[in-house]
Amino acid sequence: MNRRTTWIPALLLAAPMAMAEQAPPPQFLEAYDACLVTQSEAIPVELEQAIEPLQHRFGLMERTSLPDNGGMLFVYQQERGPRAGFWMYNTLIPLDIAWLDNDGVIVAMDTMEPCETESASQCPSWVPGVHHRNVLEMNAGFFEEHHVDIGDRLVVNLNDNTACPAVD
Repeated sequence: MNRRTTWIPALLLAAPMAMAEQAPPPQFLEAYDACLVTQSEAIPVELEQAIEPLQHRFGLMERTSLPDNGGMLFVYQQERGPRAGFWMYNTLIPLDIAWLDNDGVIVAMDTMEPCETESASQCPSWVPGVHHRNVLEMNAGFFEEHHVDIGDRLVVNLNDNTACPAVD
């Protein structure tokens, strides 16, 4: 066996790892009107929707900012388990995260800080500890500023020009 053939498998293994370590360009997805409904108010938000697996993978990576009331909703086809987490690899801005049940009710939340390491394997994951269907990311501090908490809900209007619902 010559040296060249032993290098080929090594190169084939190294190429995907190197590609995974490269920063993707930021993605900008179609945005829709939605509302976060708390006990005291309905807060209009504009959410990009990540629906496809590749959109989920890149999320808000490489973004340098989000609009004040802007965020991203990760839409999944089926319920996800308590350990299905998120990380901040190549994500440059701190984010609030809320895990939502099938009805859009917030079942867990946290604030995530950017991972400043060059190695994806060194970035921590944030896990909800509960089953969930979708995930919402907003600018860090948004939930506290607007008094959004567990038990509040997200109503997605899908650009049908429906105003935020009145709070009872």
